[in-house]
Amino acid sequence: MAGDPSQILKKIGLKVTKNREQVLSILQGSTRPLNHQEIMEKLPKEESWDRVTIYRALSDLEEKNLLNSLHSADRVTYFELKSDGNHIVSAAHGHLICNVCGKIECIDDPWNGMPSSKQLKGFTTESVEIVFRGKCRNCQ
Repeated sequence: MAGDPSQILKKIGLKVTKNREQVLSILQGSTRPLNHQEIMEKLPKEESWDRVTIYRALSDLEEKNLLNSLHSADRVTYFELKSDGNHIVSAAHGHLICNVCGKIECIDDPWNGMPSSKQLKGFTTESVEIVFRGKCRNCQ
């Protein structure tokens, strides 16, 4: 997702705060969904960050439809960007979620089970979720 976090926040009507800017910036630079702890670890070390405020920033961004949230088997929530405030920026893709370790991987390949264009005629898609739950290679 390209774009200045402060401009994105203004565009969607959220107050620009360092917490929201940092969360957006971290998720922009990630190639996979991140959980709250991973985001906290990526925040600049020279500043102090409040865990609850970062949770609120994630919640605010999710409410404004900028983020997808995924829940692992151990009830940890992972977040990934899906919009820049105007357009979907993350192509529809699936996820592999390990029920043992909670690892989440993105699947970028199209899935053959997608509905045909005929089935989608007259239907406005707002979100797509393809989730495979099981055991990853390391937990087999």
